[in-house]
Order: sequence, then C-alpha cells, then structure tokens
Amino acid sequence: MSNADPPPTWPPPRGHQPHRVAYVFAVVLPLLVVLALLVPFAVAYGLGRWQAADRAAGAPPSVVATEGAPGVGDPYFPDYGSSGYDVYKYTISIDWDTRSQRMTSTTVISAHSTQTLQAFYFDLALKTDRVRVNGQQALFEHTGFQDVKVTPAAPIAANTDFEVVVDYSGAPGAVKRGQVSAWHTTNQEWTVAGEPESSAWWFPANDHPSDPALMDVSVRVPAGMEVISVGRLESRDTAAERDHDTWHWMSRQPLATYLNFISIGQFQLEQGVAQGRPFVYAVSEQFSPEQRIQLLTELRRSGAIVQTLEKMFGPYPFTELGGVVPAAKLWFAGLETQTRPVYEGGAMLNRDFAPELIAHELAHMWFGDNVTVRQWNDIFTNEAYASWAQWGYTERSGGRSAEEAFTSTFADTEHKPNFWRVTMIDPGKDHLFETVYARGPMTLQALRNVIGDRAFFRLAQEWSQDPGSRSLEDWMIKAQSTTKIDLTSFFQAWIFSPTAPRRTAENGFR
Repeated sequence: MSNADPPPTWPPPRGHQPHRVAYVFAVVLPLLVVLALLVPFAVAYGLGRWQAADRAAGAPPSVVATEGAPGVGDPYFPDYGSSGYDVYKYTISIDWDTRSQRMTSTTVISAHSTQTLQAFYFDLALKTDRVRVNGQQALFEHTGFQDVKVTPAAPIAANTDFEVVVDYSGAPGAVKRGQVSAWHTTNQEWTVAGEPESSAWWFPANDHPSDPALMDVSVRVPAGMEVISVGRLESRDTAAERDHDTWHWMSRQPLATYLNFISIGQFQLEQGVAQGRPFVYAVSEQFSPEQRIQLLTELRRSGAIVQTLEKMFGPYPFTELGGVVPAAKLWFAGLETQTRPVYEGGAMLNRDFAPELIAHELAHMWFGDNVTVRQWNDIFTNEAYASWAQWGYTERSGGRSAEEAFTSTFADTEHKPNFWRVTMIDPGKDHLFETVYARGPMTLQALRNVIGDRAFFRLAQEWSQDPGSRSLEDWMIKAQSTTKIDLTSFFQAWIFSPTAPRRTAENGFR
C-alpha cells in the first residue's frame, strides 16, 4: 500500500521470535548400581525443564484442542483470523442489487483442519443466514464485529479436508468498524478494498495474511455494468441472462484475504497480452474522457515497470497483470490487490508521482503478495521493499540514484525524534502505515551499502521468490545468511533503535 501523502535489543526478545519448541532431555546415569534411584529424579528434572521451556516459548498447555479460537494471536489485531484450520480456496458468488445496495451471497470455504474441531470461527461482518459443514446444517453465532462461531453437526477430525458453505446478506456500505469502512461508494459505483481489513465486508474468511488461499469470484450485476477483481477474467456472463451479467474472476496463485477486492460500476476496460501475460486495465467512466486517456496511459506503463522490477527481484511471481482506478476518493494512493492494484484517481493523475506509485504497488507483487506477513507487526517486509522499489525503479530509469534518495531522506528525518521513536520491530498498531515508508527504504539502502549489490539483490530475490508467510525475524536471519559481515549492530540501529542511526560505515553511511 502507498500512503496518500508520501529501548529494544538484538537479538529480539523471545516473544517476538519465530515460535520454537524446546525439547530438553536430561537423563544422566553415571552409575548403573544406583539406576533405580536416579531415574525418578532424572525424569522429574527432565519434565520440569521441558515444561519450563514450553512456557518460555509461549506454548499452550499440552492438551488436545477441540475448538478453534476467534483469532490467530496477532498482537495488533487479536480478533483477526481463526485457528484450527487452513483455507486453500474461497468460491465467492454475489448477487448485487444496485437499488438497495445489498448483496445476497454464498461463499464456499474449502479448508483443511489442523486439529479436531468441535467448533471453529470465520470472519464476516454481514448477516450470516445459513451455514452448512460437509453438507449438514451447522449452528452458528455472531459475536463482536466479525467473529462467527460455527458448531458443525459432527466434529471435524484433525488433518482432514472439509467444506463450509455460508449463505449471507446485507448492505456492506452500512458496515463500519468505528470510523473505518472498506466499502467505498461513488454514485453508482462500489469498491471494496482496504488494508489491514476488507474481506469481512463482503465474504466470510479466515481473515489474516498468514493464511493465503485461492480465490474464485463471481458477481451478478445488471447488464451494462462491469465487475473488476483479481486474477484472470474467465467470463463476462456465465449465466447468459438477458438483463444481468455475471462476471467471473479466478486467481491462479493463493493470496491473502485483504488482497482480494471487487469494483462494481461502469468502467472503460482495456485487455491484451504484455510480455506473455494477460492484462486487464480498468478506469471508471465517472472520470472525464481526457482523464481516462491519461489514466490508461499511466496504467499501460505496468508491463515495462514489471520488466525493470524483474531485473532487481527476479521473475514476476504471477500469471496476470493489471490495475484499476475507481472514482472513489480513497484514503490510500494505491493498494497491492494481487495482480491488479487499486489506485486512487487523484494520485494517478499526478504525472510526476504515477510512475513511482505503480512501481511501488507492482513491487508488492513480490513483497507482500507472493510473500505475506506472518503478523501485522512484520509490515517492514512489505512496505520497506515496495518503497525502496520506487527508488530502485527511478535509479534504473535514469533519475536520481537510490543512494541520493537515501541521503536526502535521512537528512530530512535525522533530527526528528518522533519519527525515530516508531521502530521497525514494533511500530505499533496506530503507526503501522507511517514511518515504514521512509525508515524502511532507508534501512534497505543502508544494508545495500554494507553488504554490496550482489548480496543485496540475491537476498531480495531469494526472499521474494519463495512464496509463503514469514516474519521480520525470518528476514533478518535470511539477510545475515547472505554475508559474512556481522549485522548485529546494523539491525540494532535500523530495526530496533528508537533513535536515529549514527553516521558510520557500519550503519551503511558513505
């Protein structure tokens, strides 16, 4: 995502490291003649050490869980997601009524249990009408803003595939979490997109980036309207009705729930193939004809920008390409919805800013989409790289170098203590999308200066070409593995410290 307006210690504290389970076996039997006496003490000692290690690692008691939890334990958003299962596909079918601005919908969740489930949760802010699990009616209860507890007719065994069919309905434009809404209405045009949350406004999900899944989206609208979403456009009218069209989109690669979106309205579409990849660009017809020409011109840069990014980060990780500019005045300049970023019109009409904005959002296809955050406090691994990509793209396009951008940005922020109080290891929920857009790319450019271009770009490629959900700690371990230079003090200065790094070569200054 792009903004609309452009004492910790190392090693990290235990609670912020990747989960580890410590197994301690301490059975010392030096004298066989006293074996009978030593074994009870050794066993008690070993069990005590094992339990202590478990507690130190934050592990729960060793019991068999029978219910999923309403949340995956994200420290910033504890009710996001659900435990006990992994989703591998969402099949979403929506019937959109333009007059009432309500949807009547069904989503099929295809999942795999990671434990026995007598009950589990999904996230949905709209009204749940009916739930079936493996073809049988299930009990359900809506609690809080988005948590829906489901009790199936029969428990789901651990390590088995299961299917949940959810019928639901409502007016997503009326749903707000405090002052936050991911649903944007502009006359007869509707877009749902947002970060860190948006799926709860339009489909039930395990709503956390640590559980990416395939998406199959079908939306029925009055004839003459378009629907834009992620992945490949399979059909403009699967139902063959006279007065309605059903638009069908399908992703070929898994994505986090917030990276899915829909825009409904009247759009000018442009389709084709660029560098062997099918693309769809869409611009709202609420823009003037002159503005639409300019916006499509900017979107057409996407293929060439991807080629430049590939030289730095390796092959583009997806099979489709695109972009959409709705009429809504969004609170963000761009959002990295997978394969087809959503851009704010005012930002895209800024000729000086648009190329860097597109580079930022397309860089997210590597950093943030192909590799998602483990928890939301790992936002550095998304936004630092996407922001640095703006510098890297400009450098490779004949503009100022990334080093010049680093020097200028540091000069602007060096003596602003409030800026540096927001650390990268724990920026805080309220500062999640602030400092990282400047401190993040500075950190990466400083790292480039320390380890050199060869190691820097090898790190970027090896990290981004391996799909999955990973943490900032994982990235630091990966970075250290690319060089013989000890990065301990570097990470302390740039990732952990609440003060500005000192201007030393060790910290990446030239």
